[in-house]
Amino acid sequence: MTSYTRYQNLTMPYKNRSTARTITIVALLCMTVALPSGSAIGQSAMVALPSGRAIGQSGINEDRLVGTWTYESVIVERTDGTKVAPFGPNPKGLITLSADGRYSLQLIRPDIPKIASKDRLSGTPEENRAVAQGVLSQFGTYSVNAAEGMLTLHVETSSFPDENGTNQERIITSFSGDNLHWTNPTPTTPGIAYSTLRRTGPPTEQPQ
Repeated sequence: MTSYTRYQNLTMPYKNRSTARTITIVALLCMTVALPSGSAIGQSAMVALPSGRAIGQSGINEDRLVGTWTYESVIVERTDGTKVAPFGPNPKGLITLSADGRYSLQLIRPDIPKIASKDRLSGTPEENRAVAQGVLSQFGTYSVNAAEGMLTLHVETSSFPDENGTNQERIITSFSGDNLHWTNPTPTTPGIAYSTLRRTGPPTEQPQ
């Protein structure tokens, strides 16, 4: 809260008035820089903020996110503080954001053992468990909130049925055209998921 001081002498010397203005400007600058955790920052250049903090900038919009993005890493920090890579150290996956507002996402652990029977419907409990834990596939529609640096996936159908009909947020923490970092506050493994993605195809034009 800003407080004002009423001076009895309205003809305060110029030097004192100048000092007061300087203090006020410095205070306002501090308020601008020291944003609380989770606040959005508006600017046109790429911003890399601490993990979990969203960025709001003119460069984040649906047009610039449209395309296919390949997952380079997915790390989940569980509620107990431990970290795990649910799709392995080198996940195979991508998400395609179409210009018509639809999306498709696939994430697959590359070291899933083959089904010995060669019959997808006749796997052993262990084989089926490995597939269930190593594969995530979903599709639906999406929306972008540029001001909050937020991509929301409106899940229609998912291989993890608990996600069906839900809205899944992706908080964009860094974006530079062909490189994208986001966090998922509600991953299929409880905790926070940190993902690194790279655009497949030619680089996009940077915002002016």
